[in-house]
Amino acid sequence: MSSTTTYVAFQSSTELFEVTDGFIKRMKEGSRKPEPQTIERVMQLFIEEALDAFFIQPTEQAGLSGGLKRIVNLTADTIGKATHVVVKSTVKKLDIEQNRRTADYMESIRKELEVDGEMRWHVAFPISDEMAENGRKGLQLAIDGDEKNAIPLMVSFFHELTDTALHWYFEEPMKLLGFGPIMRKVANVGVATTRKASHTAVDKIIPKLHGEELAESARYSFGLLIDGPA
Repeated sequence: MSSTTTYVAFQSSTELFEVTDGFIKRMKEGSRKPEPQTIERVMQLFIEEALDAFFIQPTEQAGLSGGLKRIVNLTADTIGKATHVVVKSTVKKLDIEQNRRTADYMESIRKELEVDGEMRWHVAFPISDEMAENGRKGLQLAIDGDEKNAIPLMVSFFHELTDTALHWYFEEPMKLLGFGPIMRKVANVGVATTRKASHTAVDKIIPKLHGEELAESARYSFGLLIDGPA
C-alpha cells in the first residue's frame, strides 16, 4: 500500500484556519455548548474559498472570454446560494454531539501539505491513483498543446472531480451528522443543485477552450493536485 496519495487541495486563508482550529480544539476539550454561529462562519468562509479556488481563480488565470466567464460566474453564484440555504437551515438545529462530529469532519479535510518547499494548511480531499493519473495525463496534454486528446480526458476528469468533491463536501458530512428527514431533504436539494450546475459548466466550458486558455486552465488545475501522506 502506497504511503502517499494525491489530494485535490486549495490553501486555506488564515481566518478559515484559525476559526476552524479554535472550534476543533473546543470540541475536543469537551465543550458542552453548541456553536451554530461558529459553524456558519466556517462554512461561509469555506464556500467562498472553495468557489474562488475551483471557479473564480481558474477563470481569471485562463483569461476566459465574456460568454464563458458568465457561465462560470453563474455556476459559482448558483452553488453559493444553494449551499447558503442548506447551512442556514441546518446549523442552528445541530446538538452538541453533532457539533463534535462536525469538528471531527473539519479536521478530516484539513491537511498540512508541502508546496514550493513550505508546509501550508489546505482544505483537501484524496482521489484515487487512477483518477490522479488520468487527470494529470489530460492536463499535461493540454499544456503541451494536444487539444484533440486533452479535451475528452479533461472533461472526464472534471466530471469525476465534481462527484468526488460532492462526496467529500456534502455527502460525507450529511452521513456523519445523521440528519433527520427534513434536514436531509433540504441538504439533498442543495447537493442536486450543485451537481447539476457543476456538470453543466464542465460540458459547456471545457470543450470551448483553445490555445492558451486551455493551457492556462490546465496549469492552474495541475496546481490543485498535491501529493501528501496517505
